[in-house]
Amino acid sequence: MNKGHKGMMFVIFLLFGILITLQFRGIILSEPDEGATDRQLAAELEAARQENQKLIEQLEQLEAERAQLWKDLGDNLNNQQINKLLKERDYENFRAGLTAVKGSGIVITMEDAPASGELDVMEYIIHDNDINNILDELKANGAQAISINGERVMFSTKPVCAGPTIIVNNNRYPPPYVIKAIGDPDVLYNAIESMAQVALMRLADIRINVVKQDEIVINKYNIYTPLEQSLEGLEVVLK
Repeated sequence: MNKGHKGMMFVIFLLFGILITLQFRGIILSEPDEGATDRQLAAELEAARQENQKLIEQLEQLEAERAQLWKDLGDNLNNQQINKLLKERDYENFRAGLTAVKGSGIVITMEDAPASGELDVMEYIIHDNDINNILDELKANGAQAISINGERVMFSTKPVCAGPTIIVNNNRYPPPYVIKAIGDPDVLYNAIESMAQVALMRLADIRINVVKQDEIVINKYNIYTPLEQSLEGLEVVLK
């Protein structure tokens, strides 16, 4: 398959994936067919979920093939200008969180206090400002890549509280919260351990464990939205 066909297939699959998501979102929002049973509707939704996942996998495969084509083009032609542009593209993708990263760093595991005591109950719960302050500290001390519960932290990522959980990149997570950061392990470790906010949380018996690791893998930001995420927040309203 030549490069033109691969590029065309990438666009077709991308549009098809968007149409599938919109189509089934419309199905959920529309009035149900009076003759349709719950089992039939569940089967249709499951079929849509599987088709959505299949399209996402095909898109990711085409993206990988496209990246390999560009790499082969620069290598085969031995073109310094093309190779320079590819390196600049890779660097910008890295900065944007669009590539997976591996390296040494630290892993922070945070859990709410096991039981309440004399303090206000809110003092025993991890809040979004606690996590955001830790993220800011990691960035200020040279963290090259960060993730929370597997979600890549982008420039626009700002965890927010949703009851006893947090929302990261539009996805909801309960504790424990696992923050991975790639950078100088000693610098990052000392920065977090010396935070006054971390000390105060520990006084409230909030569990914060910080460990250094030689090899940490942080996945890229997931561009494509699974159908489940597209349907989050929708409610069934019966008239």
